[in-house]
Amino acid sequence: MSTPQTPSYQQRPAYPIALLGSVALLCSTALVIADLQTRDAIEQARERELGAQLAAVTPARDAEQAPLEHERTVRFNDQRHRTWQLQHDGEVIAVAVESEAKGYGGPIRVLVGIDPEGTIQAARVLEHRETPGLGDDIEAERSDWIDAFEGRSLTNPPEDDWAVKRDNGAFDQLTGATITPRAVVEAVHQALKAFEAHQEVLLDPMPPTESASRPPTDSDRQTSRGDSRYGG
Repeated sequence: MSTPQTPSYQQRPAYPIALLGSVALLCSTALVIADLQTRDAIEQARERELGAQLAAVTPARDAEQAPLEHERTVRFNDQRHRTWQLQHDGEVIAVAVESEAKGYGGPIRVLVGIDPEGTIQAARVLEHRETPGLGDDIEAERSDWIDAFEGRSLTNPPEDDWAVKRDNGAFDQLTGATITPRAVVEAVHQALKAFEAHQEVLLDPMPPTESASRPPTDSDRQTSRGDSRYGG
């Protein structure tokens, strides 16, 4: 019985390279298709989560009432802060300010709801990589530590007391963790300062925008009212 001969085109040196390239192309195409199919669902899930967090720090009744359509970005101390206005009858009744500081495991992002007088309504941690069982007590779902910021302002406590008690400040640290709460205190304090620095523009009611819920692009940053008038 004769052994089947390998087709001549498979014997060419370029054949394995072409075959590998074809497989890579098919895999890349499949990944692109999967990404396109899931991108909208992921964005919708992120928007729902953001709406729930905005509702938690402002007087919005629920995520459906969250101020996703009133977003602008401002600068303070070399940090960009995304902000959202909650409006009622054409007036801004609350502003949510996103801020961050470096924690033990990496950046900690917080969202702070502030009333027009500059008083904190509530604060929530949006994202962190702190040690489970220690640093994650900054989450509202795990403890009430984050509630200590409610009713605070730039004058309550005074500037020098915006720190944890180990640093002679007004805020408790967490058992077994100091760096984490120290970062949250810093981030919340920076949110208040950013609000104060841009108070005029942040309390100026803005109309809804189609792209309000997405992160700002370079073009947005050049033309946004917050940056062009105050952020520089």
